[in-house]
Amino acid sequence: MLLYLSQPVPELDAQYRLKSLSDGLYYQAPQKHLGDSFVKETGEAVLILEGIIANGAKLLTDFALPDLKALFTAAIQNEDILAKAHGQFFLIYYDKKSKTLKAYTNISSTVRLYYYWDGKELILSDKIRQITNALKAKGISYSISELGARMTLSYGYMLEGFTTIKEVKQIPSASVLCLQNGKCEVKRYFSWDFETRQIPEKEIYPRLTELFSQAVDCAFKRDEDRQHLAFLSGGLDSRVVVYSAHKLGYKGFETLNFSEPGYLDHTIAQSIARELKLKLNFFSLARGQYLLQLPENLVYNEGQIVLHGAAHLFQGIKSLPIKNYGILHSGQIGDILKGSYLQARGHTPVNLVAAAYSTRILKSFSSQIDRLRDCYPHHEAFVFYNRGLNGIINGDLASYQDSFSLSPFLEPLFVQYCLKLDPALRQDSRLYLNWMKHSFAQAARHKWEKTGAKASDPFLIVKLKYNLWRGSDKILRMLTKEPNRLNMIPFDYWWQINKDLKEHFEQERALLEELKPLIDTELYQETLLMSQSPIFSEKLQAYTLALSALYLMGKYDFNHLQRYDDE
Repeated sequence: MLLYLSQPVPELDAQYRLKSLSDGLYYQAPQKHLGDSFVKETGEAVLILEGIIANGAKLLTDFALPDLKALFTAAIQNEDILAKAHGQFFLIYYDKKSKTLKAYTNISSTVRLYYYWDGKELILSDKIRQITNALKAKGISYSISELGARMTLSYGYMLEGFTTIKEVKQIPSASVLCLQNGKCEVKRYFSWDFETRQIPEKEIYPRLTELFSQAVDCAFKRDEDRQHLAFLSGGLDSRVVVYSAHKLGYKGFETLNFSEPGYLDHTIAQSIARELKLKLNFFSLARGQYLLQLPENLVYNEGQIVLHGAAHLFQGIKSLPIKNYGILHSGQIGDILKGSYLQARGHTPVNLVAAAYSTRILKSFSSQIDRLRDCYPHHEAFVFYNRGLNGIINGDLASYQDSFSLSPFLEPLFVQYCLKLDPALRQDSRLYLNWMKHSFAQAARHKWEKTGAKASDPFLIVKLKYNLWRGSDKILRMLTKEPNRLNMIPFDYWWQINKDLKEHFEQERALLEELKPLIDTELYQETLLMSQSPIFSEKLQAYTLALSALYLMGKYDFNHLQRYDDE
């Protein structure tokens, strides 16, 4: 855990039991069984790397340096090193003489850094709760951000730079916060290139496979002498990781699947595991019982992303002897290659509505975020940076508590190659499916949960089966008034059948009354509206806001989180 205060408060050192390094810089390295974390302290400076670098060996060769300490010392002057690093990490540099502080996030935002800056004083941490506790100790007031709160109620995650605390900001992906000579600024040290390159399709497949295989191999090698563990579902991304690893010679590793029992996400994963002779660990999501433990998710995302978003993954990991495994190998975020963030066969203007999970109250603050359109070249970039790296990345945050999570789809060279491919090829997963048929034909012969068709079927057949399957189900539900069950996480179905959920969340409505004095009347009414929605996931967005706000404002004692608060 990290904490920096430009004007230290001595009692905070005892409160957090963090090691005091220099001039208000406190740090406690994570107690993990794997990783590259280090603290390099000299008479002149302090350098902290926390996390893991999958391609560290390659970077050492490329930059002709002896070890990671030398590599990341060089990265302070040559930020291109950070842009090439594939890992889950953050980097802190403090110059003792000039009192210059630099804090770097990685390019995929898989670890979070937050800060408070009032023009004179800086407080930096990887936990918002630490910052608010420091503000309280200093007698500095802080409050709920109405804009951030509405993002929770609409997007289900924070847009870049925002948090649900008005005085606390997030350092975005691929960015550095620099405190120097009394000035503090945040800027990107790297931006993705979205300029389209016209490449013949036949040339694309082998290059994708080459880059992807290199990324898989680097990550699996970092498991060292521990058992390999990969997530596996009925989707395409996780299976491509699994088949790629198997093809590279990694045999007999373990997988983890979580789903409503008997649904395609479960049965397809079973079929793949049997074929490749892999052990399948199954965490049942039956009846949504795991949702009764939602407050536990505050420990890794503090309500900056909906608490139910990665709750199944978090509980699934906890069910395993996690120290027996190395990295948790995921399939995030294959959406780039699938073209999931596109709205047409080419790039289109930013659509602030399309990136939201709920539009129920979106109009109430759309004018406040309209300026964000100018920050991104097009809609795909906006959704990639925000829904992708600020929302969907939630699973990596959940994994980070006890281990590390890496995805070959987020390896820098692979991401950049995909982003420059013609959107007309990528849209509707055309290119992705063709790539699978070319390079992972065995994987393509299994059904795809989204469509009910085999990935190896002709594209028009896949679309037809998808439309018939999902369309007929939608018509049936309209006639019967039954909720959707064609999902590994059928929230509304669980809400209908599980009395435990209804009773639990009816009791939790009391949180809204505790929230009421902390926000204005209009925002309270919007939160109440969301909590009364017939859509369970919208109820949970309101619940996330209430729980997170009370937690960060120090107004609620979560006994089961006490061990984290004491750190």
